[in-house]
Amino acid sequence: MSAVVPEEVARNVAFLSDSGVWHVVSRNRPAFSCADAARKRKRLSHRGQEVGIPLCDELKTAVCVVEHEHGQEFVVLHCRGHQLLDDDKLAAVLGAAVRRMEPDELEQSFDLAYGLVTPFAFAERDDVRQVFDRTVIEPFFPPYTMMTNLGHHEYGVEFQPRELVGALPRSSVEDIARGEGQRVPVEHTLGILTGNGPESGRFLWSRIDECIRNHPDVPFRGDIGLPRVVVESVPEMGLSMELEERLSTVRPAVLDGVRRLCERGATVVGIACNTTQYFVDDIREVCEAHGAQFVSIVEATAAALADEGIERVVFLGIGAVSDFDRWSDFRRIAGEFAFDRPPDDLIDEIDDLAFLVKQRGIVSVTINPMRDIVRRAAASEDTVILVALTELSLLVASQRRSRRRFVDTLQILAEAMAGIYIQERIPLDVGPEAAQEESAAARVPDAGSG
Repeated sequence: MSAVVPEEVARNVAFLSDSGVWHVVSRNRPAFSCADAARKRKRLSHRGQEVGIPLCDELKTAVCVVEHEHGQEFVVLHCRGHQLLDDDKLAAVLGAAVRRMEPDELEQSFDLAYGLVTPFAFAERDDVRQVFDRTVIEPFFPPYTMMTNLGHHEYGVEFQPRELVGALPRSSVEDIARGEGQRVPVEHTLGILTGNGPESGRFLWSRIDECIRNHPDVPFRGDIGLPRVVVESVPEMGLSMELEERLSTVRPAVLDGVRRLCERGATVVGIACNTTQYFVDDIREVCEAHGAQFVSIVEATAAALADEGIERVVFLGIGAVSDFDRWSDFRRIAGEFAFDRPPDDLIDEIDDLAFLVKQRGIVSVTINPMRDIVRRAAASEDTVILVALTELSLLVASQRRSRRRFVDTLQILAEAMAGIYIQERIPLDVGPEAAQEESAAARVPDAGSG
């Protein structure tokens, strides 16, 4: 921080330093409300390349008056930026109804203005009580810090909430926020089972990260915006290429792999393999026993096709995955869509190509046969091709241009798993309830910080 700073900023920083509260000071464009400040804060970006924090990580502060029988009490209330305060809860905690201070009252009593209120400003006031909602000290998302202003529209500070609450005199933690806003988010750990082949798991992981980076509803803010991922690469998964002959070996390998993922903390599990979806009921039972959610490629594919209005596809998979009478879990949705199954001789070639990719990787001797299979399976360039083979997923991804439309089940699985992870963040990042409050700020000046 520069040696020359506004007096109020220096005073508040001194309080944090003297109290032993960890903090980092930053400079931002002028901010006048919680939502405005959250868009402009700088955290984990000492060079200012990344701007903005989730709304839930901006501290919202309201200065209120409580009229008791014995007199008037000043109370400063704090919650997360996406939340609304609950008047009934406040009355129960404070013993009387709460009245939010008008801007002129705020200026006359404390020489403060809307957008400049901070918990530090009241640290030396014996006549002010401070109350924090219980979720303020709960960990939400990395790096588990919050921010607020330093008594100036252009200065922000990052701090550890629990340390700050402990350093403030006459402060307490209570249940004061409204309804759903108090839900502490699930910080999902994604589990990937792979091995048929291991490249498919790496491909799935990279596509999950790509989906999160480019998600339209939540701004991506660097490494801390990506999920914790645990991976089990099980060599026996490769035996699923001969599922009918090796069922008794493949089943325990799959279920043990899923169990290990759950034991390592996975809350959302996906399998980078179309063949072993055959064990969906057993897999789901293992996941449910550990409180985890299994994401089925088949169910995700059905939802994706329906969302895009696709009714007919050329189905490309190995023999077991293309066997809608017995071995393919896609049989469960075969009645919902028209799956054009290639002739048996072409499926045999697809099997051979899958083994070749395992041995040689993505090279010309595997890319050219893939192109030939696609041309023969889908004569019309308008045909939608459903890629239900991880080796073909890798081959298709290597092609920069194609006039045919491919729908890749691994990509669909990546989008589904990323969507579950992101869904926890959307209301906390953009805050629909807080947005409603922002729009009403001119009528009811109930928030003093941002």
